[in-house]
Amino acid sequence: MGNFLTKFFHAELITVGDELLKGSTLNTNAKFLGQKLTDLGFRFHAHVSCPDQVEVIKSKLGEALERSDLIILSGGLGPTPDDVTRDAVADYFSSPLVFSKSQYARIESLYRRYGKRIPSIVRKEAMFPRQSHPLINRFGIALGFSIVFKHRLIVVLPGVPQELEKMYSEQVQALIVKHFHGLRKRYSLIVKTVGLSEPDVMSRLKKDFFDVPFDFGIYPQPGEVALRLYADQRSIIRRLKEKIQKRLGKDVYAFEETSLSEVIGRILVQKKKTLGVAESCTGGMLAQEITRVSGASRYFKGGIVAYSNALKHQFLGVPQEILKKFGAVSEKTAAFMAQGSKGMMEVDYAISITGIAGPDGGTRKKPAGRVYLALATPRQLKIWEKDFWGDRIQVQTKSVKKALECLWREIK
Repeated sequence: MGNFLTKFFHAELITVGDELLKGSTLNTNAKFLGQKLTDLGFRFHAHVSCPDQVEVIKSKLGEALERSDLIILSGGLGPTPDDVTRDAVADYFSSPLVFSKSQYARIESLYRRYGKRIPSIVRKEAMFPRQSHPLINRFGIALGFSIVFKHRLIVVLPGVPQELEKMYSEQVQALIVKHFHGLRKRYSLIVKTVGLSEPDVMSRLKKDFFDVPFDFGIYPQPGEVALRLYADQRSIIRRLKEKIQKRLGKDVYAFEETSLSEVIGRILVQKKKTLGVAESCTGGMLAQEITRVSGASRYFKGGIVAYSNALKHQFLGVPQEILKKFGAVSEKTAAFMAQGSKGMMEVDYAISITGIAGPDGGTRKKPAGRVYLALATPRQLKIWEKDFWGDRIQVQTKSVKKALECLWREIK
């Protein structure tokens, strides 16, 4: 019911949980909410993580109410004694907790479905401050709620990421948009690049790219770099996209929030082509990344993880003399692995990876991080030699991303 108009509204996130502070749980809720609220047009004053302590939560809530228009708290709504977020919020507003029959009915239904009795402590998860408006959780047990206080909106959500994300999409975003009548949506552009480093991107964008007013974020990951741009005018985003297409175009795989494996999947479906993989040092990570995409079975026939030379020979047809003369980590072996999997699986494209993921196993001639990739296509065979730095997981991750990049550049 916010009836005030302002150019910008400020948001703040308070994520509750000792596990967040100790690092035992990754705070994906902050990432999700940060992106969603930024897309709506909010500016951020702060994001705070705090322990499961009533007085600390109350203190952080009080600070947030002094400077922000929207405050979202997540976590600490469970049934155990250390779940104190609802108590802290109720205490802050001097609003006693009341019982939600609707939420409890959903909890009863869920327990009946699995033939279990409801523990008495679960009743706590259907409680909410009397001053607040309950937000029914259809995706879990803990009830969420919202409070309007001096034109500010406070939203309290469960900490389970799947529940929080679904509740946000189903209820919370509409609630926010309704409350903040003057909310001014900012225009955004997402850019996904592959095969470039952060300095590469900045060098190719050049200084004149930043001559217009906009917010810029650059986010490197193994093998790729993402950009997020926000501006108050659509025309600015349009001009920035034109410059990016000219300066980064051949390395941009998407202007949307997607993955390289998803883009590859779309292309293969469109072209009615099939794919198979053969892996050694990555141990199935390439196949896993490909099959993260829903509907991958339409183009992905399968993969073989062949660590031993015997399996490379038996299943992929790598000749014993090749393995003996050049070794399992070699251009020749990678080539036979790709060709062997292509023929055996009867696919249009086959990728192979063989290498030394490390930290052990390297030599002066073939150091840890040395990886060979091969791509068998309907027309030819391509082979790459790469040296990746980092620990074992980093080498494996970079190898997978490079293999996908090579495939994408071939089929796009």
